Amino acid sequence: MVILAIETSCDETSIAIYKNGKILANIISSQINEHTKYGGVVPELASRLHLQNFPYVLLEALQTAGIKVTDLQYIAYTAKPGLIGALHIGKIIAETLSSYLAIPILPLNHLYGHIYASAIDNDFLFPLLAVLVSGGHTQLILMKKHLDFEILGSTLDDAIGECYDKVARMLELGYPGGPIIDKLAGTGMPTAYHLPLPLNDQSYNFSFSGLKSAAANLITKEHGKENLNLPNFCATFQKTCVDIIMRKTKLAIENFQPKMVTLVGGVSANSALRTAILALATSNLKIIIPKLEYCTDNAAMIARLAAQELMENRIKGD
Repeated sequence: MVILAIETSCDETSIAIYKNGKILANIISSQINEHTKYGGVVPELASRLHLQNFPYVLLEALQTAGIKVTDLQYIAYTAKPGLIGALHIGKIIAETLSSYLAIPILPLNHLYGHIYASAIDNDFLFPLLAVLVSGGHTQLILMKKHLDFEILGSTLDDAIGECYDKVARMLELGYPGGPIIDKLAGTGMPTAYHLPLPLNDQSYNFSFSGLKSAAANLITKEHGKENLNLPNFCATFQKTCVDIIMRKTKLAIENFQPKMVTLVGGVSANSALRTAILALATSNLKIIIPKLEYCTDNAAMIARLAAQELMENRIKGD
């Protein structure tokens, strides 16, 4: 089984090649440097750069894997969710390759790909609880078997990664804000300031808009970032974000008794959140987190999801 997977949902152009259970190549061309000057991802620019970068990424992936184009048996690509233009570029490329090579095409769900990033180096135990944290989504997803996704709860407003980026923008820290805040928080006191824990109920949903507003008010109250103790503020903000995720995660664990929990999505690279999730491990609960290279958007996770679809005889992705 030789699969070429394409990921273009946002600002990374990625191609991976999967063969018989192994990722032979996972090439990522990041556009961060191009978007940083605008303080965030510019959709039209992202689409143009995907088209520009694709030939080079494809060539490097084939060379790294030691695979010829004619060796490919399946083409998989991210069909949703994501930036419409960026997704369309990936679709056109996938359909062109599929037509030229006369091989099947698999349109797949980007979020489910993030979950299967954890399956690249681990075997799943069911029931499994996936804690999905990214720039556009924050969800708790229960799986009772492979490819069975039950969304227990989602963010009602901002995603956690979006909240990080917006607060970083308020502080003029740069883009992307998550890694910058994470680094600053490492030397700060997480109890130095007070920020609220929104949506303190028994649902599995999340809310970050109230936290974002409270952070803005606190910055204003302190008369701007110049008068804030920046490490202390970042540590307080980060601890609050982690507490929001952990409170709902623990509630889901208590009620659904999973055998495994996995933390996935771009924000799963956050050091404090990784530490908190790993601390949940017991003799009856295994914790897995993808390698850092598989946390942010990448095609390897799409390839692994495609392989599972094929193993389950499901040619069409969700």
